Amino acid sequence: MIAWFRRHYGATPLHLLGHLAAFAVCIYALTKLLKGNFVEYFIGGALLHDLVFLPLYSLLDRVARGGERPVRYANYLRIPAVMSGVMLVVYFPLIFGSERVNYVHDTGRQPPEFLGRWLLITAVLFLISAFSYAVALRRAR
Repeated sequence: MIAWFRRHYGATPLHLLGHLAAFAVCIYALTKLLKGNFVEYFIGGALLHDLVFLPLYSLLDRVARGGERPVRYANYLRIPAVMSGVMLVVYFPLIFGSERVNYVHDTGRQPPEFLGRWLLITAVLFLISAFSYAVALRRAR
């Protein structure tokens, strides 16, 4: 029976049970984190990703891949853009100032300037990436 399962599934039943348990824990944590608005967040996130972000980063990737260069620079743009985008998605309420009241209520302090810090971090990420690209370009020549 286990041999049949392994041949058709590709791993042992314990592997499948482990993944099912991990998914159950993730779903439980998400429902607690999102306080019952799981469906709205999930659908909104999927629609936002599929209708806005996917076409946008596909277009940027196509532009970054074009042309013959000694060193392809697509990853030198992708990595800082993705890191900056993830920070924006995680901290967007604080970056755009819409959660200032909650921040003060939770911490008892005024929030720092998240927009300026995010812009500074993004600039530093792109500068490090540009320096890395220049080093790679110099080594290629």
